[in-house]
Amino acid sequence: MNSIWISLKENIKCGSKMTDVARLPEKMARRKSSTSAERNRLTDEHESLLLQLKFRHYPIRSRFQELEIGDSSRNVILMIYRASSANPTKCSRKIKRVLKVKNSPDIIEEFEKYRETVKSTSYEHHPRSMVDGNEILQFYGTTISCCGRKTQLVSELCRDPTCRVCRIIQSGFNTYYNIQHGIRLSMSSEVMSEDLSTVAKKKNADKAVIICRTIAGRVMDVEGGECESGGDGLCVKPQSLVLRNPTAVLPCFVIVLDSI
Repeated sequence: MNSIWISLKENIKCGSKMTDVARLPEKMARRKSSTSAERNRLTDEHESLLLQLKFRHYPIRSRFQELEIGDSSRNVILMIYRASSANPTKCSRKIKRVLKVKNSPDIIEEFEKYRETVKSTSYEHHPRSMVDGNEILQFYGTTISCCGRKTQLVSELCRDPTCRVCRIIQSGFNTYYNIQHGIRLSMSSEVMSEDLSTVAKKKNADKAVIICRTIAGRVMDVEGGECESGGDGLCVKPQSLVLRNPTAVLPCFVIVLDSI
């Protein structure tokens, strides 16, 4: 799967101590993800305020290119998605759309600058970080509520504060939810990165998976010790990361599935 992704990445151009990543015990991860109704309400209010400010200062909304059925890149992305599920042979969710994220030159430049920072601060016992910042493919499971019933191709961000995909792409993962909980990423395409109690109440919401390039660097284990698997957030499980720095994540594709 990694060789397929590297080949695709080259063609599509999706556009010392690094402790933004740490490994968390699974029980702690579950406890931190619990969210009350009051916190959900505050999250929605904060997202709405942030949305108004960001559209005022950043009016560019065309951030997607929908890949139609038969597109070779679409086929490769779906192969990666299915191969990353718990049971690739029984991946039964209906795929509605595949969107390519159009990242601006500034966003890509920030991502590459962050890679160089990680490389320059890596030690000799972290050789992977010294080579490419330990770039890995990760998935961010969330929801999308703006394009499930549309017949036309999707290209623009919506203004719905409850549409998680559009708010994540618009803010570069710097949403109120992620500020509070960290950017939760996984090597599995089936894991939800956001608490279901936060998104389950949204009407007409479809599940969405954002495929991301991630500069993981070095991972710090909350229980003590280090592992050579990543480096700019918290690690919930061996295959999951929680990142603190949104610059370390570059969204490349969005897969829209059927309703949650």
